[in-house]
Amino acid sequence: MRKFIYLISFLLVLGVTSCKEFLNVTPKNVISMEDLQSIKQALSSFLYGMPAEGDGHTKMVRNPFSRFREDIPMVSYASEVDLYLLAADDAGMTVEDVEQADWRSEGTQGFWRRYYGPIGLMNLYIHEAKTAAGEEDMRDYVMGEAYVVRAYCFFKLVQYFAPYDNNELGIPLCLNSYDDFEDVDLSRAPQTKVYAQILSDLHEAEIRLERTPMRSSFNRMYDTHVVNRLFAQVYLFKALSPAAEADDWKNAILYASKETDGAELEKNPDNLSRLFDAETQNSAVANTEAALRIRFDGTAMSNSYFYRNLLVDEEFLSTHFPETEGDIRNEYSFGRRSISMPGVGTQSRKYFNKYNIYGATYGNIFIGFRLAEAFLIQAEALVMTNQLDEAKAILERFKEARYTGIYTTPSDKEGLLQDIYRERRKEFVGEEDYNWMDMKRLGVKTERTIMGQTYTLNGAGDYRYTFPIPTSELENNKQLKQNPVWQLKD
Repeated sequence: MRKFIYLISFLLVLGVTSCKEFLNVTPKNVISMEDLQSIKQALSSFLYGMPAEGDGHTKMVRNPFSRFREDIPMVSYASEVDLYLLAADDAGMTVEDVEQADWRSEGTQGFWRRYYGPIGLMNLYIHEAKTAAGEEDMRDYVMGEAYVVRAYCFFKLVQYFAPYDNNELGIPLCLNSYDDFEDVDLSRAPQTKVYAQILSDLHEAEIRLERTPMRSSFNRMYDTHVVNRLFAQVYLFKALSPAAEADDWKNAILYASKETDGAELEKNPDNLSRLFDAETQNSAVANTEAALRIRFDGTAMSNSYFYRNLLVDEEFLSTHFPETEGDIRNEYSFGRRSISMPGVGTQSRKYFNKYNIYGATYGNIFIGFRLAEAFLIQAEALVMTNQLDEAKAILERFKEARYTGIYTTPSDKEGLLQDIYRERRKEFVGEEDYNWMDMKRLGVKTERTIMGQTYTLNGAGDYRYTFPIPTSELENNKQLKQNPVWQLKD
């Protein structure tokens, strides 16, 4: 008897409808999963939404890398952004503007849906691929990809929705597929359990990669470089979290060093500029700086939608990009143009232009799992394990690729840590959530003043470092509790 799996993409997303209700819905899409080749074809529909050259489109669950409205507040949360122009409208700042300036945007709820959607789909593929008939290398291609995608999505969810000071407030750890979904526990699992699952998924992929290398014509995240760099990211963030374990820093060194040993960072700013330029196809980018580079076509929301009019904080520029250092990142991270400043007049200001967004056709691009981050993770972990000479050597290798002028590197522990944090802010300026997540894990306190009103983020323990769980999910899942302090509008 032929085996069919019924798929409705929106039913695979937690929080859209109750768990028991969706089992009674008539399916709209029917996909055969009777063997590994059929599962591979089904998974390819999802992977097609992660295009190398900008043609991706899928009717299945969306991949987690496309930019949506929740990215708007995320980009502006980092402290190097000057939000002065939020008040440029004659009508003044809206309620949403104020919430964005005060790190209280409710738009970040969309991340919940973005990452739980793929998890539901990966659960299905893993479940079916375990027993489906077919060649073992095909099983590794399919299951390895699904494990890495699931690990990545769980990691982003715990980063965004779990407080950094309460182990018990993790996230729902849904691993169930269609046949046992009624029995799933949708309460918040402790962060220790969530991280254990993330690492288990990555180890499953790691085992498969050792015997079956990625298939470049099919796989995207089932890749040794992606897995090593994601391992390093997880251990870095976990090491200061309530789920921290004694070997976290050691493991961060282990996986980061797999990427840095014998590797050379790109020294040519033109090549780095092409890496981030969404107009440039992958085939025209010749470097190892990013393990995953995804270009979305013109039908996707462009970066300009999220980054337009975002100015760079002047104090940040003066302290992090002095001319004497000859920092090559200054050349491709920012642009300069005349800005009409309310109550001030026209000024020449630097703005974020890392992705060459102005006048671009594509403009929507994801640059992930950076080699540069592997260097910086390794350096930080070496410092945290008191291997200061080794940390300084790694940091020097990093700086040699980023500076043409005069720079110094401390030798003491605190000096090295502060220098590494400074380099992370410079390297990832205006890029995804790197600096916001660093602010969270380091408990950074900061403030910004817009039109005479000062907004303060109170540092470690501030509830705003944790995003609010969507109202719809709380209504549909009575096992969930909202994150502390958050009280969402109707």
